[in-house]
Amino acid sequence: MSRREFLTLTVKGSLALAFSTLIPEGVLVYRYLMPLEGFNPLEAYPYGRGWEDVYKRIYEPDETFMFSCVPNCTFVCILRAAVKNGIVVYVDPSYGYGEAMDVYGNKVSHRWDPMTCPTGVAIARRAYSNRRVKGAYIREGFLRWVEDGFPRDPETGLPPARYFEGRGKERFVKVPWDKAFEIVAKALINIAETYSGKAGAEKLLKQGYHPKMVETVSEAGVRTFKFRAGMPLNAPMRITSLWRFANMLALLDAKIRGVGPDKAAGGRAWDNYAWHTDLAPGQPMTAGIKAVDFHLHLVEHARLAIIWGMNWVSTKMPVAKWLSEARTKGVEIITISNEYMITATQAREHIVVRSGTDTALALGLVHVIIRDKLYDEAFIKRFTDLPLLVRMDNLKFLRARDIIKDYKPVELKNRTKVIAPEETPPPPALQGVQFWPKALRDEIDDFVAWDLKTGSPKVVSRDHVGKYFDELGVDPALEGEFEVALVDGTRVKVRPVFDLVKEYVMSSMDPKTVSEITGVEPEAIERLARKIAENRGKTLFVLGMGINQYLHGDLKDRAIMLLAALTANIGNMGGTLGTYAGNFKLELTNGIIQWTAEDPFNPELDPTKPARVRSYFTAESAHYYAYGDRPLEIAGRLFTGKTHMPTPTKVVFFANANSTLGNSKWAYNIIVNVLPKVELIVTLEWFWTLTCEYSDVVFGVDSWIERKLPDIAVTVTTPFIAAWPRTPLPRIFDTKDDMEVMAGISAKMAELLGEPRMKDYWRFIHENKAEVYINRVLAAGNATKGLTYEMLEEYAKKGIPFVYATRTTPSVVGWEQTNESAPWWTKTGRLEFYKEEVPFIESGENIPVYREPANSTPYEPNVIILNKPHQAIRPLKPEDLGLDPNNLDQEVRQVRHVAKPWSVVKTTSHPLKAKGYTHIIITPKHKGLIHTICSNVDILAIHYTPYGDIYRRDKRMPWVAEGYVDINPEDGRRLGLDDGDYVRVEGDPDYEPFMGLDKKPEERKAFTLVARIRFNNSIPPGMTRIWFNFYMASHGTVEGHEKRPDGLALNERTGYISSFRYGGHQSVTRTWLKPTLMTDDLFRKSPLVAVMGKGFAPDIHSPVGAPREGFAKIVKLEPGGEDGKSPWRPVRLKVRPTYEDDDMKIYLKGGYVIVEG
Repeated sequence: MSRREFLTLTVKGSLALAFSTLIPEGVLVYRYLMPLEGFNPLEAYPYGRGWEDVYKRIYEPDETFMFSCVPNCTFVCILRAAVKNGIVVYVDPSYGYGEAMDVYGNKVSHRWDPMTCPTGVAIARRAYSNRRVKGAYIREGFLRWVEDGFPRDPETGLPPARYFEGRGKERFVKVPWDKAFEIVAKALINIAETYSGKAGAEKLLKQGYHPKMVETVSEAGVRTFKFRAGMPLNAPMRITSLWRFANMLALLDAKIRGVGPDKAAGGRAWDNYAWHTDLAPGQPMTAGIKAVDFHLHLVEHARLAIIWGMNWVSTKMPVAKWLSEARTKGVEIITISNEYMITATQAREHIVVRSGTDTALALGLVHVIIRDKLYDEAFIKRFTDLPLLVRMDNLKFLRARDIIKDYKPVELKNRTKVIAPEETPPPPALQGVQFWPKALRDEIDDFVAWDLKTGSPKVVSRDHVGKYFDELGVDPALEGEFEVALVDGTRVKVRPVFDLVKEYVMSSMDPKTVSEITGVEPEAIERLARKIAENRGKTLFVLGMGINQYLHGDLKDRAIMLLAALTANIGNMGGTLGTYAGNFKLELTNGIIQWTAEDPFNPELDPTKPARVRSYFTAESAHYYAYGDRPLEIAGRLFTGKTHMPTPTKVVFFANANSTLGNSKWAYNIIVNVLPKVELIVTLEWFWTLTCEYSDVVFGVDSWIERKLPDIAVTVTTPFIAAWPRTPLPRIFDTKDDMEVMAGISAKMAELLGEPRMKDYWRFIHENKAEVYINRVLAAGNATKGLTYEMLEEYAKKGIPFVYATRTTPSVVGWEQTNESAPWWTKTGRLEFYKEEVPFIESGENIPVYREPANSTPYEPNVIILNKPHQAIRPLKPEDLGLDPNNLDQEVRQVRHVAKPWSVVKTTSHPLKAKGYTHIIITPKHKGLIHTICSNVDILAIHYTPYGDIYRRDKRMPWVAEGYVDINPEDGRRLGLDDGDYVRVEGDPDYEPFMGLDKKPEERKAFTLVARIRFNNSIPPGMTRIWFNFYMASHGTVEGHEKRPDGLALNERTGYISSFRYGGHQSVTRTWLKPTLMTDDLFRKSPLVAVMGKGFAPDIHSPVGAPREGFAKIVKLEPGGEDGKSPWRPVRLKVRPTYEDDDMKIYLKGGYVIVEG
């Protein structure tokens, strides 16, 4: 029956009588149901229009105010909150970005507006949730331990297990804030005392920690204290208040060990950017800095934009307009990813590459460019190490001192100053050159190229780049083998780096081989290579973080940067490359050391003066804790360098950092095998997360709409800095600011220890004058000089940010190198594609090579593809370590370096295939959920999954939305699955979801992933995908799901709700460590300051963990229908992939659309 027929019958039939008693007669007149001309329906509008005011007033706010939304999406969005009856009822963009200006008054375009996304406008709902942390909470077992006087085993120092085995299973007690501060202060003092001195070191050794880890503690118990907050640039003051606290712990250490300021130690700060696997690990190897990047609106200055592994339209929603507008201006867009993504709709061509093989694709493009001589010879000779000579005897760079007796390195003058040991560089804002410690300068010596003009070797220092290289008058050879005499009279063969690279790509990375590896057609490889070469200086490589998340992500960076350098596409306005992930660049507020590293022995209490800076806290990578609180040691050999060495973890503070426990890679291994030795876990959060579930103390902090202490926020992808303005909204619950929490604990420690400086260290927080600290930071920073917090807050309250200072607009990292001949932050001063450090040589990675992924491959994992022997590729063999060359255990794979031709590798299989494992599984980050911060907002979650149901009609659903696994429909059918079924997804049983599965049957059941399967045509065969963002199961949620009549995965003791019935996406991940990311001799820029260093540096040179290295078995559990017996309803309706009926097929072909004319 048609709608018109129904309405006709309704008016003529019996229902008309019933309706007429309720609705004015005119409304039911039949003619009103027919198409009419010249008719005004308002003539018969019921009861006038006054009643409409009720609806209008619903959305008419009593007041509005501005707040900042910064959930590590790489943006700073000032939003307008509308308040009705004291409640924020909706959120809008401020529309003030077009008024933003820098300190000189230069304004930006109104094209920036509006700056928001669905997450931002829904964030207020999170603030009012009953799942907020509403005060200070102590876990029952931990509280008993404190009240019992911290009992311990006298030999090992370990507390009795009964106090800690209740994590995730027992109730939390809400206590007054002052009592919570006192409990934490007492625990910190006790734990520091226990593990200090020689006796403390002995206890740690008896607990089984690696001797090198214990040695790194240096008898200072506070060095077992670890601090990890969110990405610092999102809220530098609030987030790095944990680092400030770690620095203040030097006072505690001095008190316990009786040492002075010269020997005192602080706590340990965990990394951020690298921890999230956002760091592109090969970029520091090549350029010496954290990341090469640019502001995203640079795209309209390009001619060709290659969006590689980055779903711009989804993950960069507030600035997606710049990409679409660039397209209308003639910029050609090409997208590359391991699936079909929404950004591909903006592209002229989309290239799907097998997951984890991006390095091969890049090297295949390099092959074509070198083969056809499409490279920019001048650029690579002037700005890269490709002309420099490498010795074939020891695979080291040829040095001037090797061939010239008593050689003295040249004095460095190109934006460089060599400093003696007793010299100190000026503060960051005054560091206009590179500062090189003399010892490092002497170590690198000078380098050598083969001059074609004279037929002899010529010295090239790191000063000699760009125009300064031109002044040498040297024409360096790029190809050939030469012989040089060493100072001891021996002769050695040498070859240019270019020659070594060329040999590898020409023999092993031809388009046919690369096509078989990647799945990309040879013609597409040839076409793309030529297109890049045709757009020298105008090709923009926009790289996402997803391609970083493999063990060999560093090789991908080195290969793509090589491709960019060969075509002069680095450092140009419109032709360069950049990597995009979290809000990583704390260097934009490098004055932060005024806050994090203020000298706790001498705090500055005059608000008009800068702080005296002395750093007592040190950094380490959180990946060692996530690896089982251990370094990488295989076959008795330690692969973790001394500068990277972690300490045992006894105390952990988390703030806004669910990603480091509750959403950590290998999270369940941490919960089962690491946490039992950790004695205090403190979490500062405004929403109850899985990290809270397994904490000992949880402090409820303010949400973004109720900030009471000021802060700032900066964004790396756009040029904006803004205030976190203090908002007029009263606190919704009994919460405090993060800075107030750390200050409160410090005040209690001051009281307990009789050390007033601990309280004075936070003087202006206690006095509610946090802007004093903020202004110190702004005044001391390169990009923030001239700004004050008062300026930022005044404009933020109008919805307007400021523009921070950069050398160019848009910002282009590398512009000074390419355009002004400044040296890069490397030994050679050039982009380095050859790595002479021993771990690189032993790994067979001294030049960029392609390796199969360590786990995400259907073939033999981790193999170097080498079609022909190569003079410079000599990896350490498994036999050299006493290992069986056929041992493919996950642990061994990390150091197993085997080279084979592709013709052999393509005939091999992943070792788990014989056990029924079939699919690569990856865990990317969802477009709008931003880690886990928004996956728990119901109105967002139900729209971001295909399984959203606010009524939960299927009681198996853990919540109103649930996590799911995407699979290619044909693959699903082959596995005997129906779309929407519940499946169990298993990783390697020796390691995932945790080591020791057979010993923990309760945890094995709770933590093995159970999820829906979704048929998705955008997923290539052989691969599955599960989003990284949803809340995972805990002991408490599994108990709730199994025992509650409604099946809700709710921990009734805490209010935590999981989006999975069992396990979660991290059930199929683990932490991987790679030797080349743990070297002590890699030269790189130091964090925050313009000083050269080497070895470990947080978020620069460190492990990245590789969470996309997964291989899984998928087993059907239950049909997807609500009754648990029939298929999922959309399957029954024939509207899902591979189930379409004739009507659906017609719809998909557009058959119901009639085009006239």
